[in-house]
Order: sequence, then structure tokens, then C-alpha cells
Amino acid sequence: MENRSTGLMTLGQIGLGSIAGVILVSVGYLFTNNLFLQVIIADRIHHGFWIGLFTLAAFLLTYGLGVVGVAYGVKWVAQQFGQDCNLRHVWQGAFLGPPTLAVLIMITKLDWQTLIESMSGVGSLQYQSKFGFHTLFHLLILVIRPIASLLSLPVHLLLKIGLPPELLYTVSAPVGGILGYRFDWHRADEKSTESELIS
Repeated sequence: MENRSTGLMTLGQIGLGSIAGVILVSVGYLFTNNLFLQVIIADRIHHGFWIGLFTLAAFLLTYGLGVVGVAYGVKWVAQQFGQDCNLRHVWQGAFLGPPTLAVLIMITKLDWQTLIESMSGVGSLQYQSKFGFHTLFHLLILVIRPIASLLSLPVHLLLKIGLPPELLYTVSAPVGGILGYRFDWHRADEKSTESELIS
């Protein structure tokens, strides 16, 4: 019964967190793009640096609003099930969720053989022969490749069955938020267990 309750809570957190995040991201995009960049800034600024700076600020504001929506959605659902969560850890997890997914998607599309061949011209021949650069790089790839493939396997399977990347990005923030605060739970449990053993 407890597992069922946890499963329902997790699904509710993903659902509500995703919806709240999408709503606030849409509001933020309408404000920053349609009002701020196109109306207030418009043709008043032509220097590339300032345009880039204001665009970055607009992106961070929009992204931040999405993270806030996700975090409070995840926390609200947890409270409905009689549980509390550290909002700071939810924010951290939700903030890191989409970038982590972007890295995993990149790994699924990475051509390892091309990467190895592209490094064949790096460094001088003297450096390569002296330090065995290619051998070291090849060994690193042999170690990193299976680990990276294993970590990106769930994302690879989801993309293979036809799920759009946009949907994955939508749920990656609440999933990251859930992992963030539940990992904090485990750390808290470990600390309390250690305290009990010491006492």
C-alpha cells in the first residue's frame, strides 16, 4: 500500500510539476519575448553585446519561472500525501533536470568513432609519441563509453519508441526535483541512523 501511495504521489508530482512549469514558462516567454524584447527593447539597442545580455536575462527569467512552478507543484503534491520536502533541494534538482537530459540526449547521438578520429591530429607528433596521447585517449574512451551508454540507455529507449524530446524536457524538471529532495531524505535518514548508533 505504501509503494502504491508513493507511486501515485510521484505521478502526481510529475504531472502537476510539469503543468505548473509549462504555464509559468509560457507566461515568462510571453512577457520577456513579446513585451520586453520586442516592445521595450525593440530597435532601441543595436549593439550585439547588449542584445545578447538582455536575451540571456530574458532566458534566465523564463527558465527560473519554470523551475519555481515545478518546485511548488512537487512540494504541494508531497504535502497532500502528508510528506514534506526541502524546497531548496527541489529547486536544485528541477534546475539541473533539463541540462542533464540535454547531455544524455547528446550522448545518444554521439559518434564515438568520429570522436576518436577527430583527436588524431591533436598535439604535436613529439608530444603524442612521448606521452602516448592517442593510447591514453583511446583507453579513456573505452572506460567512458560503456558508462555513458548505460546512463543514457533510458533516454535512448524513450526516444526510440517515438516520445518527442519536448515531452522529455517537460518532465525532466519535476523528475530532477523529485530526485533532489528524495536524495536529501536518504541523507537525512543516514544521519539520523548514525546519531542513533552513536548515542
